[in-house]
Amino acid sequence: MDEKFRRKGIATAIIDFAKKEAKKNGFARLELDMWEFNDSALAFYESVGFTTFRRYMESYIGE
Repeated sequence: MDEKFRRKGIATAIIDFAKKEAKKNGFARLELDMWEFNDSALAFYESVGFTTFRRYMESYIGE
């Protein structure tokens, strides 16, 4: 992602909107997937209230 678009509050606004819409429509929670190695995404999601609920793991065994 182009750095000039980061830290403008856009992603936070999108998450806030999603939370409000989910609540308005009777949902109790939001879930998301992210790459384990993406430390900046993890920090962002934690900053807007997400916590680890479960962990999905896989093992590539080839062909």
